[in-house]
Amino acid sequence: MPWCAHITAAGTPWFAFSYSAMTETTRGFVTAGIIVAVAMIAGFVIDRILVAAFRRLANATPGKIDDVIVDSVKGIARWTVILIGVYYALPFLPLPERIDEEVTIGFRIAVLVLAIVVTSRFASGIAAHYAHRLVPSSVSLAKIFVNVVVLVIGLLVVFQTMGIEIAPMIAALGVGGLAVALALQDTLANFFAGIQILASKQTRPGDYVRLDSGQEGVILDISWRTTTLRMLRNNVVIIPNTKFAQSIVTNFTVPEGEVGMAVTLGVAYGSDLAKVERVAIETAREVASRVDGAVKQFAPMVRFHTFAESSITFDLILRTREFVDQGLLKHELIKAIQQRFAAESIEIPFPIRTVHVRERS
Repeated sequence: MPWCAHITAAGTPWFAFSYSAMTETTRGFVTAGIIVAVAMIAGFVIDRILVAAFRRLANATPGKIDDVIVDSVKGIARWTVILIGVYYALPFLPLPERIDEEVTIGFRIAVLVLAIVVTSRFASGIAAHYAHRLVPSSVSLAKIFVNVVVLVIGLLVVFQTMGIEIAPMIAALGVGGLAVALALQDTLANFFAGIQILASKQTRPGDYVRLDSGQEGVILDISWRTTTLRMLRNNVVIIPNTKFAQSIVTNFTVPEGEVGMAVTLGVAYGSDLAKVERVAIETAREVASRVDGAVKQFAPMVRFHTFAESSITFDLILRTREFVDQGLLKHELIKAIQQRFAAESIEIPFPIRTVHVRERS
């Protein structure tokens, strides 16, 4: 059938004739469905095209606030447009008057939920941005704290919208909060200990630390409950923040990353100590020049310090860029010292003990 057969004698399109022939209820459902469908398409277009364009624009700017704004509305713009479509579609539906109020409250709650999500994303993004600038390791704590505050306030507003009195709820939260605080005192103690650790700025992620309990390693993260260390053997130690805050901590990274390294050696009592010092320094300088991690500008030092039972002991002192660089430098230095002392006829004595036996007459 040609397309012109779909036109009436008066020139009215067939779909207009069909729409007018519908009952009022059917027209309401069709109109509402069309509005919602258009809103869904518009929301998809806005979310995929407009928000994506804003994302590219935000990435091209040096500031971070616009990135936070785009992240806040990502995925929310679509639902906002759909809610607007539903709002304008509702009057066309033959809803009973007794549920009009419930539908209106439900719509308001949906709008509030979207607003809470956007506010939470924006507030946590701003908090993370400034926390990273002030104390980089406090980002996770800042985001958790802001999200909890926004969520609690948002829930109170939602309850108020639903007609629930929030004054008794706040009072109940006060009493319940005390009970929760008692039940979660260890968790809360770890949380506030984590804040104390971050606020002091004495230990940060990336620092190499040693605790008085013996654990040592690089701090990977300071979260709301635990501090994580990665040991040299590449295993992980998880320490509650309260234990970490109460420990005696040696930080090998502050005030600067360079650390001194001493290798203790011993030579025989008959050795020429001036020659020993010269050979040891020359060997240390040569090893430092070829081993990664050694501070090449640092002049090695020798310090004699003990008349031991079988040797005169001394420390050969060098520096490394980081604490973890000491292992390889010690390894290479001991090999080189043993070889050079042997070539220079400098004796590294075995432990010797002379026993005099007195015979009774």
